[in-house]
Amino acid sequence: MRLERMNIQGFGAVRDKSLTIEAPVTVLYGPNEAGKSTVLYFIRAMLYGFPGKGSPAERGEPADEGIHGGELRFLDEEGVPWVIKRYSRSRETGSAAGKGDRLHIHKQIANGMVMELGQQELEQYALGGVSRDMFRQLFAISLSELQEIRSLQSAEMSSYLFHAGIGGGANILDAERKLSTEMDKLYKPRGKVQQTAKLLQSIEQLRAQVRESQAYVPRYNEVAASIQEAEERLDLLEQERARNAGDLALLRKAVEIRSVWLEWREARLELKDLMDSDAFPADGITRYEKMQEEERLLLAQSLRAERVIEEIEDKLKAFASNAFMEQYGEAIEDLWSRRNIYEAANRELAELTAEYKSQEIRLEQLLRDIDPAWTQQELLALSISAAERDEVRRISAAFSGYDRRMEALFIEQRGAERSAAAAESALRETRRQLREEAERGEETFAIIKPAAPKETAALWNQLQLEIERWREARLSRTQPEAASSSRPVNSRLPRMHSVLLAGMAVMTLLLAAVLFWTATPEAAVISSIMMLLGMGYVYWSGRRGLAVDGVPPQEISAHDRYGTEEINHLYSMLIAAPYAAASSNLGSRRDKTAAMAHDPLTVEAQMRELRSVMEGWQAWRQRLDRLSSDCAAAEEKAALQAAELKTVLQTIQQEEQRYFELERKWESWLMSRALPQKLSPDVMLDVFVQVEQGQELIRQKRSLGLKMDVLLRETEDYVFRCHEIFAVDSEGDLNDSKSLTVAELGNLHSRWKQYQEDTRQRKVLAERIAELRKEAAAINEETDELQQRKAGLLAQSQSPDEESFLRMGAASKRREELIRIIRHHEITMFSGWNDAGRGQLEHLLELTDAAELEALCNQKEESASTEARLRDELQERRGRLLQERESLESLGNQDSALQQLEELRSALRELVSQYAVRSMASEFIKRTRRLYEEEKQPQVLQLASRYFSILTGGLYSRIVMRMGDQSLLAERPEGELIESSRLSRGTAEQLYLAMRLGLIQSMPHAKGLPLLLDDLFVNFDGERLGHALRLISELSRTRQVVMMTCHRHVAEQTQAQIPGAQLISLQS
Repeated sequence: MRLERMNIQGFGAVRDKSLTIEAPVTVLYGPNEAGKSTVLYFIRAMLYGFPGKGSPAERGEPADEGIHGGELRFLDEEGVPWVIKRYSRSRETGSAAGKGDRLHIHKQIANGMVMELGQQELEQYALGGVSRDMFRQLFAISLSELQEIRSLQSAEMSSYLFHAGIGGGANILDAERKLSTEMDKLYKPRGKVQQTAKLLQSIEQLRAQVRESQAYVPRYNEVAASIQEAEERLDLLEQERARNAGDLALLRKAVEIRSVWLEWREARLELKDLMDSDAFPADGITRYEKMQEEERLLLAQSLRAERVIEEIEDKLKAFASNAFMEQYGEAIEDLWSRRNIYEAANRELAELTAEYKSQEIRLEQLLRDIDPAWTQQELLALSISAAERDEVRRISAAFSGYDRRMEALFIEQRGAERSAAAAESALRETRRQLREEAERGEETFAIIKPAAPKETAALWNQLQLEIERWREARLSRTQPEAASSSRPVNSRLPRMHSVLLAGMAVMTLLLAAVLFWTATPEAAVISSIMMLLGMGYVYWSGRRGLAVDGVPPQEISAHDRYGTEEINHLYSMLIAAPYAAASSNLGSRRDKTAAMAHDPLTVEAQMRELRSVMEGWQAWRQRLDRLSSDCAAAEEKAALQAAELKTVLQTIQQEEQRYFELERKWESWLMSRALPQKLSPDVMLDVFVQVEQGQELIRQKRSLGLKMDVLLRETEDYVFRCHEIFAVDSEGDLNDSKSLTVAELGNLHSRWKQYQEDTRQRKVLAERIAELRKEAAAINEETDELQQRKAGLLAQSQSPDEESFLRMGAASKRREELIRIIRHHEITMFSGWNDAGRGQLEHLLELTDAAELEALCNQKEESASTEARLRDELQERRGRLLQERESLESLGNQDSALQQLEELRSALRELVSQYAVRSMASEFIKRTRRLYEEEKQPQVLQLASRYFSILTGGLYSRIVMRMGDQSLLAERPEGELIESSRLSRGTAEQLYLAMRLGLIQSMPHAKGLPLLLDDLFVNFDGERLGHALRLISELSRTRQVVMMTCHRHVAEQTQAQIPGAQLISLQS
């Protein structure tokens, strides 16, 4: 992950600020309150969301009401750009941190598309699953966080420290702690709650219990005697209480039933005084009253029956008989029941007629659609078999295939034409470029004599070889130089150099103008620069020649003259030099010119110019060869495209010939079936459907005609039968109209229904009269029977008349009431008492009055209360004695105590064995941990040790972490271990920084995450600051580093030791 740009729209005191990070190491330098820490907090907030309002500095809410948030751009490990836009809306909505954020995370994917993701995908794919706290503790840290050793001792950090070096290191520590806890639970030297201590206490208690159990025997005997005495007194008291309870119950019962007893005595006396009614029936009065009611009802029924009979006889006189209805009634009913069938037949006949006409219209329309000249006979004659359809489909498919192939061929033709045109255009363009490049090169390199490139290259190689030989010869020979600096030097240039400069200036102007006119400005600029350099060299050479103007030519070495002559010869064969024109105009100073021609400096200058020209010529030849190859490829492509276009045109002609043959075959098929020639195969398939529809319509018409004939015959028969009845009816109006037939039949049917109703009423009334006469006879019989039953009731009761019967019935009813009262009172008084108890109660109630009974009952209740209180005291005393006896028995049980004592001793031996096993296991784990601390350190600590050694300049060689308390130790080269709390502040910070860097480098999933350091080097001296910067330079090869500082020497030293570092100045 590499940060690219930050747009801080509003965060803390920073507003509308953009920072671009381009280098692996970036330093944000500025004074206090310039916003360096704010940038750190901003990056944290953009990646993981705004913190809660409990951390206002890290949350970074602006002081005003402006925007809170911004934008962060970075590249992931694969170089894919990400953009995070996060803004807080907590001020608007009042929501908690994170819930009011407006978050947009965009990731650019293939083809330039952008995909929007969420916070979870950001942490998973871009941040490697690093949590917010992990990022804050390791990757984006300030000085205060660096000094917090607790952050390195968190659960998440410890998992990386120990699991990176030893599998399950945390599990080993947990096992050691668990063993220690279990050992403490088993035994502690001064513990009282451990299992061993509890067992020892229980053993001592049992031993004391055995000793004390022998002193409880005398007391046990005393308690047993006291219990026996209390039980005997309780038995005597219970017998006395039983006797007193019986007397008390008798008295309470007598008091309770005294009023009822008095009523019982009165009822018995009244029963003795009543008249004798033993012969009276039990339900005599009820039977007599019921007979009287029945007699009244029978009399009312008899009168009502006579009145109804008279009314029905009057109604029967109103009904008369009709002979017409009697004869034709059934026929009328039959015709009326078939009325719905007749009406339905008329409706169906109308519908069938309409449908028949509609089908005729549709059939005519189908015939016109197929062909105006077609008739129904031709339609029926046409065969529409499956073979005909299949043949038409094959012809239609052939036409469709032709259309598809022609369409594809036309598309292919257009594509081939476009490709051919494009190939021709590319060929013309390539030829134009080749021609222009050749013309441009010929104008630019016109000074080269040979026309063949191989010849030019051979001359140039030979010339370079001669130059190298000439240089080696000059270097291998030493020649003394005569110093002659006393001669006066003319300030003017020699005439040859002046003329040469003028000629070169004119050629420069002309050459630049020609090249600009041919639209090659690059060549013009290059040529001008080369000519100007040559003019400068000629001027310098002329000024230098003034100093050696008087040197005689004989001093020039003959060997040098021979070497330069060979070089000049090859040079003249290769280049038409511009110096030739100028040298041909010199006459008086020929010797001087010859001497300058052999000047080594001049030769070197000419060779430099020639080498530049030849390099340009070689590059031009390469371009010319490449364009020639492109031109040949374009010609080949154009020929291929033309051949492809010709093949497509030939295929189109073949398809058109097949089409003509197919069309002739189709026309002959239509002609053989007398079909119109204008029909196409596709249309013919539709015609087949229409022919089927037409033939189906003809069949339906025939079927409809048959149905219509049947319905017409049925309706005419119905009307005929109706008119036969109408002709016989004397009350009817005969009419031949079919439309009035149903209406007249309805009137006739109504009359028939009315006659049927009258007949039914007459029959019902006659039946009703017969029933009423039967009821009247039955009533008379019931009346006679009732009189006989009444006489029998009087005779049974031995009463001479009805009045005596009623008096005897009243006495009998009173006797039954008194007997019921006496029986109820006896049940109430004596229920649950035997005969003896009943006799005692009656005797007691006869001899005593109510006051005396109440007094006797109160005396007995007081006596019973006293006895109950005494019984409770005795039972309580016996309970205490029983409890004491049980306690003495349990205390005196020596066998049980000895058995428990042996069981506790066995349990103690088991605990001792468990304690020994756990103690040995704990000792083995401690030895293993010490061995690990001394010989094996996890990869994290190895990396941290290396970084700590670099930061301290080798004063400390290693970092060690004790697994027991997870404390950090710094080891010197001589083996001395120093705890981190005893280190100086700067050295401790270097230790903590090394630990964090080791953790970062040991996280494979966090590879490439940037490292943000906020002013961590304030307590580093100059030397260790340099060590730290070298370490940061090393880390910047794999991850981006962003440093914040307010110290100028840190920024300057960073730029000095890390050349590619970027410095961004922030102003407060």
